[in-house]
Amino acid sequence: MPTITLSRGTWSFDEGRPLGPEGGFGAVYAGTGPNGEEVAVKLLHLDAAGPVHRELDMAHLLVGHAFNHVLPVYDAGFDPALGRYAIVMARADKSLKDEMDSSSPVAESAAAGILHQVALGLLEVNQIVHRDLKPGNVLLHDGLWKLSDFGIARLVEAATSTDTLKEFLSAAYAAPEQWRTERSTHATDVYALGCMGYALVTAGPRSSGHVRM
Repeated sequence: MPTITLSRGTWSFDEGRPLGPEGGFGAVYAGTGPNGEEVAVKLLHLDAAGPVHRELDMAHLLVGHAFNHVLPVYDAGFDPALGRYAIVMARADKSLKDEMDSSSPVAESAAAGILHQVALGLLEVNQIVHRDLKPGNVLLHDGLWKLSDFGIARLVEAATSTDTLKEFLSAAYAAPEQWRTERSTHATDVYALGCMGYALVTAGPRSSGHVRM
């Protein structure tokens, strides 16, 4: 298997084992760490220079932190030999989208528990506005639901309308201010959380497809 060397180690990944569909900013593959542990390696698209550096900035904020409801990030950076940017994360069991696709609608008590865990994750990284909260970005790891994929996240003080204009929106979960290309705040993530709750208990809108503003 090919390897990628970043600041915290050398990680192998299997391009024949993608973990989910390819996203707008990169593709995630099953991999292993220096000690043989299972990880997920996200190779970032080189043709999305702005989003790549934004996602790396967010990853560097999360590397090494032990959150309860944010997926662990082990390493991030650029491998000059491979010529690729990458983020190495814990490998999750499944996404909330997978859970909804296999058992929907979800009982209200179970949905409340899931939403509570997601809310705790948002509180753990309250200096960040996620801006793309949706079932596909909530992952089950070590028995807990955790936030992942901060590809279009921004620090609270830097979340401007100009940046929003350049991003992809997940149609079923995007807040009104995002459609109006206004500043994203924590309320943007709260709106998406409410949409997720509706989808969980009603088997309502599932689309997480992106549209470019």
